[in-house]
Amino acid sequence: MVTKRKKKEAPLNEFNQVVAGNSLSKDAWKRLKKNKMAVLGMIIVIIYSLLAAFAMFLPIYAYDEIILDHQHLRPTWNRTAGDLMMETKLEDLYFKAWRSGNLIVTEAQSAQIKKWITDNESNKVWDFCYAEGEKQKAAGTFSFSDADIRTIERLQKSIDTEFLISVEKIYWKDSETGKTQNLAKMSYDEILPVYAAITNMDITTIEKQILQEMRAQVLNTIKGSNPDLSEEEYQSSLDMEIMSLGEKGLASTGKINLLGKIKTTITRSSERTLKQEIKDGTVDFPIDKTVTISENLSADIEATKKHGRHYLFGTDYSGRDMLSRIIYGGQVSIMIGLIGTLTSVFIGIIVGALAGYLGGKVDFFLMRLVDIMYGLPYMLLVIIFMAIFGRNIMNLFVALAMVSWLTIARMVRGQIMSLKNSEFVEAARSMGASTARIVFRHMVPNSLSVIIVYSTLRVPAFIMQESFLSFLGLGVQAPYASWGSLVGDAVNGMTLYPWKLIFPAIAMTIFLFAMNFFGDGLRDAFDPQSKNQL
Repeated sequence: MVTKRKKKEAPLNEFNQVVAGNSLSKDAWKRLKKNKMAVLGMIIVIIYSLLAAFAMFLPIYAYDEIILDHQHLRPTWNRTAGDLMMETKLEDLYFKAWRSGNLIVTEAQSAQIKKWITDNESNKVWDFCYAEGEKQKAAGTFSFSDADIRTIERLQKSIDTEFLISVEKIYWKDSETGKTQNLAKMSYDEILPVYAAITNMDITTIEKQILQEMRAQVLNTIKGSNPDLSEEEYQSSLDMEIMSLGEKGLASTGKINLLGKIKTTITRSSERTLKQEIKDGTVDFPIDKTVTISENLSADIEATKKHGRHYLFGTDYSGRDMLSRIIYGGQVSIMIGLIGTLTSVFIGIIVGALAGYLGGKVDFFLMRLVDIMYGLPYMLLVIIFMAIFGRNIMNLFVALAMVSWLTIARMVRGQIMSLKNSEFVEAARSMGASTARIVFRHMVPNSLSVIIVYSTLRVPAFIMQESFLSFLGLGVQAPYASWGSLVGDAVNGMTLYPWKLIFPAIAMTIFLFAMNFFGDGLRDAFDPQSKNQL
């Protein structure tokens, strides 16, 4: 027999009206929605977070791909890198023609050019010489020398014919079983005989070569982090680092190196084939196909014209796409803000909650510790920590969170002290609840509104601190990037290449403003004193 569940009746008041339930979070959300700037800030933060989280799926170029031919290309929406390369070369040739007297201008124009050079306004010089040269060339009053014509023709040929190959997947067919496997899913021990078959080398020789390469890589990393050690100290640190990697770490690194070598072999083989197809005029870019390198080795490759790229935000000093680096830089900056905030909040909650609830000597000792640490120069401590332990992302996280928990500890202590004599705490004590349960299951959740507000305001603070460290050269190191490191790299050439500074600065500024508006909105929404003001 099936019985129907009785519909739960809504609570009614004395006038037979339905009473709608409410909570602090629902009330805060209603009040937050009325704050338009806070909602806008929240939307912007969500968009930034989604871009950072799904950066690898976006149709953008690799953030660490270096193309030296594309150095310092300015932003463009409809022109290719090849067009900009040609324009840059023509600007240089027209400027040289003016200096040699082949590009004739008036005395006033020549004086203006010299003034620009004196004032270090090179962009105006190049723009003027290019515009004037193109004008005179169209009018037939100027022509390039034979050497300049050959230079232009060589550049145009490279623009038309050069390409980039990306190896997507590599497949190996076992001769005995006939089974085809993806090399990326094979282990180091399985890839070794594959590479031996490709290169006709002995496996033992390959293992020695891979070990030497790994030691060289680790040694370079150690020297980069600690440039002032002696040779004996370097060797001792190298041996310790190799031992700490263990068999799994060595196998993982060896697999990466072997895959890189095999990809290089495939790339070179594919380049020879494509160059011949370009000469024959039988190839159309972009190319996405499977190529056969040998009887057992094949790969999925993608080939595009090297100079057919469009850089919406321009390129940096190494020819890397600024749009890609800003998006991935946001990934690093936001991660630093979140991890630094979560770490400082976690430490601050524990210290503040224990000090506020236990009181007495525990409170006195912990708060005096907080007072002492408040008196220390925060950024100087971070700089010293980074200088001693090396410049990497993990050390940066630890350094930023090291003394940033002090304020949240005081805030949580005040909240706990105001709650520890409340009725629900007395009820928990009378039922025999432990101190840890009372503090972390009852009192801390009732302080979450203050903690959440503080956390949203700390994220931009951590991002700004990391930016300052990056400006000093102690922040995120290449090939990784953050908004701060991008701004720091762009400062020296800001007059010649302003886009390298403008775009990351705008991206960081918008996010910081959005986080501050969102944090202020949360503070107003959770503040009980202001719930009747909106």
